[in-house]
Amino acid sequence: MIIPNKLKMGDTIGVVAPSNPIIGDNIKELEKAKKIVEKNGFKVKFAKNIYANTLRL
Repeated sequence: MIIPNKLKMGDTIGVVAPSNPIIGDNIKELEKAKKIVEKNGFKVKFAKNIYANTLRL
């Protein structure tokens, strides 16, 4: 079994595939979650297609 190293302050956490389209309040929640993770000392990187199936109303 491969056990990865634990995350350390300054490491980057990638978000690549949300289970549902990011719409409405979900956009705000995603940004809020990103800020919380960054406040705890990590970097956050979204995949280039994270908003690909987002409905722009």
